[in-house]
Amino acid sequence: MRRESYYKIGSVAKVFKIVELLVSKKEFELKKLSQLLNMQKTTVHRMLLTLQELGYVRQNPQNRNYLATIKFFELGQSVIRNIQLIDIARPHIADLSKKVDENVNLGILDGIDAVCVDRVEGQNPLKVDQPVGSRYPAYFSAYGKAILAFLPEDERTQMFAGHKIIRITDKTYKSMTALENDLEKIRERRYALDNEETVAGVRCVGTPIFDHTGRVVAGVSIAAPAMRLDKKKQTLYVHSLIRTASLISKDLGKY
Repeated sequence: MRRESYYKIGSVAKVFKIVELLVSKKEFELKKLSQLLNMQKTTVHRMLLTLQELGYVRQNPQNRNYLATIKFFELGQSVIRNIQLIDIARPHIADLSKKVDENVNLGILDGIDAVCVDRVEGQNPLKVDQPVGSRYPAYFSAYGKAILAFLPEDERTQMFAGHKIIRITDKTYKSMTALENDLEKIRERRYALDNEETVAGVRCVGTPIFDHTGRVVAGVSIAAPAMRLDKKKQTLYVHSLIRTASLISKDLGKY
């Protein structure tokens, strides 16, 4: 039997049954988990080892029982924050979209990717197609760069350790040094630009959103065809964009 086949978890449903049990009380011994799940001990053990390796489970060093870690709580908190973020941000990005008559996008980080979690479309017939759920490396997008710029430097360094810049247009950054130089400028002016770095013919301007602790949690951007969003218009939109982000941050509890 191949080693990778032996350790492969064949059913996500079984894993979640283990997870649901683990979060229901403080700790379980392997034998009890096996009985409750009606599964072989060896199968349950392999699943627990996988969850342990991922940081979701640990063993009590005194009795060898298994416990769920705080990582599950952190996941739940992230879901709650993102749902809250979308609900809070939606009226503000809708107002901004109506004002500028362009698409307004709301994005968060997922690893090194920036993910669009909400957007409001402008009324112009020619518009940018960036569906909710779309993702790119954060340094491609305006809201992604705006988030990166305000992350703690050590966190950003760890995030990109060993990563090589991916170029998808001739205007994408050529190196991490070039990215860091631009992030410094973004911190100074509080907004980021995507000058056809993600998609040729598309420009965006973005700015960060902060939570009640002052930590950057998201970004908001205006996106439009390059022919409509020239440098002059980008400059005009910055004030409204930053004001929108400030209102969202304020509603998230930032003073």
